[in-house]
Amino acid sequence: MNVCKEKFIPRAKNAESVGINSSVVLEMTEEMAYRGINIHSMMILRHGKVACEAWSKPLSAEMPHMVYSVSKSFLATAYGFALDEGLITKDTRFVDVFPEYVPKKEDKNLHKLTIHHLLTMTAGKQTAIRGSKESDWLKTFVKAKWIFTPGENWRYVNDNFFVASAMLVRVLGMSVTEYLTPRLYEPLGIETPFWETAPDGTETGGWGLMLKTEDIAKLILCYHNNGVYEGKQVVPEWWVKEATTVMHDNSQVEKTADSRAGYGCGFWKCAGMPDTYRCEGVFCQYGISFKNYDACLIMTSDHSDLQETLDVIWKYMPEAFIEPCETDESVEFRLPDNSEVTVKPRQDIEEKISGKVYKMRRCRFVNFIGFPVSVFPMPVVFFSHEHGGNMDNFKFTFDTDGVTLSWTEDGGYKNSLYIGMNGNATYGTVTVGKITLHTRSFAFWENENTLVVKIRPLEAVAERVLKFEFKGKKIKMYPSTIPGTDEKAKKIGEKLKCILIGRWFHWWIDFLVPKVGKILNPTHYGKKHP
Repeated sequence: MNVCKEKFIPRAKNAESVGINSSVVLEMTEEMAYRGINIHSMMILRHGKVACEAWSKPLSAEMPHMVYSVSKSFLATAYGFALDEGLITKDTRFVDVFPEYVPKKEDKNLHKLTIHHLLTMTAGKQTAIRGSKESDWLKTFVKAKWIFTPGENWRYVNDNFFVASAMLVRVLGMSVTEYLTPRLYEPLGIETPFWETAPDGTETGGWGLMLKTEDIAKLILCYHNNGVYEGKQVVPEWWVKEATTVMHDNSQVEKTADSRAGYGCGFWKCAGMPDTYRCEGVFCQYGISFKNYDACLIMTSDHSDLQETLDVIWKYMPEAFIEPCETDESVEFRLPDNSEVTVKPRQDIEEKISGKVYKMRRCRFVNFIGFPVSVFPMPVVFFSHEHGGNMDNFKFTFDTDGVTLSWTEDGGYKNSLYIGMNGNATYGTVTVGKITLHTRSFAFWENENTLVVKIRPLEAVAERVLKFEFKGKKIKMYPSTIPGTDEKAKKIGEKLKCILIGRWFHWWIDFLVPKVGKILNPTHYGKKHP
């Protein structure tokens, strides 16, 4: 597949020149920082130009980011193209596209299910595709229970978009990426992005895209302008209107103000400001269209509370929109620097353990629930069908500037990272399953026998911390994550329910909130081998 040539949105001279008050924007980001909302990137557009933009170091404009459910807006766009071209209809039924999945026992609801039900979250299934050991995700979907008749209610279920993706692939005779490339990616100048796939190679649909901040900006700007981009009608205008119109009242289902405002097809309406809609991904990935102000806001983050972040945006955004003016007094737009490195004295124990291999015992419980600890934190792999885990065969090889850490994970994945220890972070790549991420890492000795390793997957929302304690031939590993599962404990239950939605065990998370960090990141035990 050819890679699309990247193009860029025009940049304004400064924020004020296109009608953005840079001081207000800075106040907004400072309040987010005060509240613990760690922004990875932010971009604000006004009158078709980028007014201000910033990335939190060590991230950059060139680095894609996991966008989670923002992927749904891209799949919905593919559906809009297919409708416009007459390749599919809103009434196209699942059973007509996949007759081989029709069960022997009559299922009246399945015969009613259409692709439009799936993409508007009115399908009626409560599924657990990623919680099943079944490699055929469609079979898992068909077996799942019905909670209402298609079209009669609303329930946000990620797996609906995978099934819709599979239906599109079957009907189109090509992958969603192949279909979108000439229709969306090329006209918008988006380099062909990575999209995670199911075991059969189908794009996951509702998640799995990695996009640059500007890629999200291009999509939301195109929708904001009724499907027009650089003077060309890219997305059908009628589809833009339909996709961003509430399809079903969800006010009795959702709890927070902005989730209760209504869902279209891959897009959410916003309660905080009139005539505003958004694409949204967990951990606060946003593309927001402020139609009344001819503005857009794009944001990537690692924050668990979606409504808290939106509340801050609504607080400042009306005030931030001003009349364009010529000035040289625009405030520098910046985000907190997260590129600090810890440096501590090296320890004599390095000579004893360098080059040695340590075998680890498996933790039964995390394997039982399906989330053995990986070098990638759970937010990176929770939707993946190949998410590694059961880190083993650790080997530490020290030199004057750092340590080479090697290990294996389930699935036959072997990785090796050179990690700086003398004041400089080092960069590399790690592959687990179908996901390859760039990493920034450093290590230091907490005390004479405890080594702390910090590995940040740059495209992801969390940093992995591995603390190794050496005692004779024995080793203990204490894994954790930043942002941690022990922070803001009252919110963790809802966060994990969002992460684990559709999995059979999510109901007991509330009872285990105080201990959830230890449950998902248990102590691992091992010893030197041989």
